[in-house]
Amino acid sequence: MRSTRVGTLVWVALAAAPVGWSIGRIVDAASGALPPVPWILPLLLVFLAVVLFVGARTVRGWVEERRYDGRMDALRAARLLALSKAAAVFGALVTGAYVGLGVLALDSLAVPAGRNRVILSALVAIAGVVVTIAGLRLERACMVPPDDDEEDVDGARRA
Repeated sequence: MRSTRVGTLVWVALAAAPVGWSIGRIVDAASGALPPVPWILPLLLVFLAVVLFVGARTVRGWVEERRYDGRMDALRAARLLALSKAAAVFGALVTGAYVGLGVLALDSLAVPAGRNRVILSALVAIAGVVVTIAGLRLERACMVPPDDDEEDVDGARRA
């Protein structure tokens, strides 16, 4: 499995920005108001990022100390790797979508509700970036370095 590239995540965010803007325009045309941005969303994203950072720290300690004694098996590490990749892409999608929605809400800065949408959209976008970074960090923590005692070509072990 190849590691997630930052450039790919940037492209995901750039592709999600017009989608968020378009969804905002559709909701605005249908209901006459921009879609609300829930205030709890940045808090949930930060909570997710904290869980990912804690997971990265745990896995990194497990890998660096080579504690392959059953406290964390390889299947759990593979699941965490899949979670980390999904979280990184999800964070990029959320960032792009809420940047697009925030740009759309810039037209209504004179109204307090418009200002709140812009501020909350910015907070959600920042929290999405933090989730992306946490996902990448967990993914990097899941990488196991090669063994020190790999066999040479002639079959002798390295010291």
